[in-house]
Amino acid sequence: MFAPDLEPLFVQKNIQKTIQSSPQKAFAKEPKITKPQKVTQKTPTKTPKQLSEEWARLKAKEKELAEKEASLKELEAHLEAKLKELKTIQAQIKKMLDEANVLKNKRVQHLVKVYSNMKPKQAAQVIESLDEKLAVKILAGMRGRQAGAILSYVSPKKAAKLSEELTKLQVPFSQ
Repeated sequence: MFAPDLEPLFVQKNIQKTIQSSPQKAFAKEPKITKPQKVTQKTPTKTPKQLSEEWARLKAKEKELAEKEASLKELEAHLEAKLKELKTIQAQIKKMLDEANVLKNKRVQHLVKVYSNMKPKQAAQVIESLDEKLAVKILAGMRGRQAGAILSYVSPKKAAKLSEELTKLQVPFSQ
């Protein structure tokens, strides 16, 4: 605390009173030593043999995980290659379908020319026996007057159905 000559007077008097009243108490103030608390959880000690066995198990597990990771990477690479191959095949199929549609549209255009050059009564007989979708495409490719002349020879029920489909149809090909 303070040096004896610098200590305030009241502090010096208190120290003297304590020493005079009970010198044993004044110098016997030792810090209290508490008993060590009981550890509720015991940590097991392992023998060197147990430690080496555990180390071997951990190394084996690490090796197994590394092998699995390598296997997964290999599978991932294989899947990416397959995906790339499938995308290539998809692009080829799309190209083939586009070419087939172009060819189909050319054939429909050819049929439009053929039916346009036929007499309306003959064209009506053939159109009546055709698939509805094809008949609609052929009629849609014709000029209105030609399509009307042909529809006048088609049975009223079939003509109504074809007319209804014609209104729904979008242009199947460009002229």
